[in-house]
Amino acid sequence: MQSRFHFDLENKREAIRDEEGVLAADLACALEQVVSGVEEMRASGELEGAGRGWFLVVRDADGIVRKRVPV
Repeated sequence: MQSRFHFDLENKREAIRDEEGVLAADLACALEQVVSGVEEMRASGELEGAGRGWFLVVRDADGIVRKRVPV
């Protein structure tokens, strides 16, 4: 059974919430998507101005933070 995970971008001053999320078999699969997503964003230049202090935050369907990955 798949669960919904949300990937938010945030730093100490602002947050960009992922309202839609993605379905994944478990947290490990969701984290694979996080790593892939961050790599794609870096390659495309989307994170060029992000600087330090930004994190991709993985939340489960209940809104509980499961992992914080530095961008």
